Order: sequence, then C-alpha cells, then structure tokens
Amino acid sequence: MTMTWYDDFYQQSFLDNLKKTNTHLFLSQQGEGAEYLIEDLIKKLLCTNLRNQDPCGSCPACNHVFDEHPQIRILERSPELKIPVIAIDQVRELTSFIQLASNGEQDKKIIYIKEADILNQSSANALLKNLEEPSTNTYFILNSYNLAKILPTIISRSTLHKLPSPSKKESEDFLRDQGQETSIKFIDLSGNKPYYAINMSNQTELINQIVALLLKGKNFDMMSVNDNLLTNGSGFFIEILQKWIHDLAYFIEFNETLFFSNLKEKVGLISKQLSLKETLNFYKKLNEYKKLSETQVNKSIALDALIIDYKRIFI
Repeated sequence: MTMTWYDDFYQQSFLDNLKKTNTHLFLSQQGEGAEYLIEDLIKKLLCTNLRNQDPCGSCPACNHVFDEHPQIRILERSPELKIPVIAIDQVRELTSFIQLASNGEQDKKIIYIKEADILNQSSANALLKNLEEPSTNTYFILNSYNLAKILPTIISRSTLHKLPSPSKKESEDFLRDQGQETSIKFIDLSGNKPYYAINMSNQTELINQIVALLLKGKNFDMMSVNDNLLTNGSGFFIEILQKWIHDLAYFIEFNETLFFSNLKEKVGLISKQLSLKETLNFYKKLNEYKKLSETQVNKSIALDALIIDYKRIFI
C-alpha cells in the first residue's frame, strides 16, 4: 500500500533517524493516509529482522495484531465522551506501561497518539511529564492535524515531521492501483485526499441529496433540510456547504471552481444570484458553525440558524 507522496519516509535513512530521538510529531492532513504510514513505521521500529526495509512478518514483534500489540499503547478519542478528546485518565494509564521499558533491543515500547490535537489541557500536561525523561527504548509517536492545538512545550520536545500532500495525479493513480476507480470522481470534492475520496464514494447518495438541494440556488427550500441529510452528522453537511460557498465565491472572482468541477456551469448560473459581500461573510460564519458542530450544542437549533444565514446570500 505504498503511497508515493510519502516515498522519502519509507527509506531506511528515515527509519535510522527515527531511532535517534524518542519523541516524534507528525503533522498531516486527514484523508491522505498518514495513519497507514505511521503504522508501517511503528512496525518497522519493532521488527527485529527487517527484510528489504519491510517488517519480516515472522519475528516475535511481528506476530501480533497491531491494535493489540503488547509493545504498543494507542491513545485515541475516548468513546465514552460525546466530544472528541483524549482524557487525562488515558494518559495516566501509560505510567505503568512506560515503567516496563528496558534498554534491550527487543523491549521497545511505543506510545502512539493518533490525534494529538484532541489532547485537552490536563491530558497534554500529563503527557508532557512523560516526555521529559523518556526511557531509552520508549518512543512517543504523535500525529496531529492542527499544530496550533499542540502545546509549544510538547512541540519543543519533539522531532517534527511535516508530511507532504499528494498531487491530484498521485491520488488518482493510487485509487486506480487500489481498485477504487469509482472514488476518483470525488477527488476534487475531497481536496485531493484519496482516503477521503473513498469515504465520500461510500456516501454517494447522501452527497447527491445535499448537492441537489444546493443546486436550487435562491429557491433553496429550508424545509428540505432534515435528519436524512445529517446522517454523517452536521459537521459533514457543513463541510460540503463550505466547499459549495467557496466555489460560488471563487467563480465570481476567477470564473473557475475547485471542488465542484463537474458542476462548473451550474455554479456559474447560481453565482449570478449572489451578493458577493454576503457570500464572503457567510463563508466566515461557516467556520464558527463547524466548530459548533463539534460541541454538545443543540445541533437542530444551530442548523436552523445556518440555513437562515445561507438564504441571506441571495439577491
């Protein structure tokens, strides 16, 4: 499952450098495959008999399912909480695991934090204590989608790796190689993110319903926004709307689209119905609505307000 945009990170030289420091912070974009790259790197760190830079698949370290590996602890969002967060109790549970680490080559311990940006203040501070004096064979692997949400003190203790994004061609070639040709039509809407395009292709019916509603322009029917359109949560609906508004404003300025390239002509017609000033103001508001969608606020009330604001952009 080699992703060509990560070629430099598959090299032995990168793995050698990875072993030199204990804490690594990967900065990536969702939907581009960073989690698969990181999982591969962790397997290589643990394998005691690499073959052609790949895990051997037969040594004791390789004979475990990744999510249940005794040498790995994975920290991810707590399923018990409604908001996405890694709680302090999850970090505190690492203490006994870390204490088991030794200097032996076969006793490496890996702490993998899938979304370091959802550490809250308490859990981030608790993690920081573990980073201050890590054992020789203990590695902290953090992945973040938003560096601004990471404590500066955590960043300063980490080796930072900024992962590159795939080009449109690389994404399309990858999807073809994976037998995911039907996902290619979602490449623009996904922002050239191949794994997100796959996810979108599995939501074709829902996306078509949302787009059909938006294509009505100023004849947009508020009553048509119902729970059926929120199958993936209000955040998904807002994201599609953000990209739609972006393309409407972008077409007014540059006579071009970025996300809805297959609907360029229709976007052009609807853009003539808009107030550019109100459209740009609404686009800024959508960022706030997106943040609200990630909280415990009443989603239906927030959505009603969003739709009212959307109607105002039309002349």
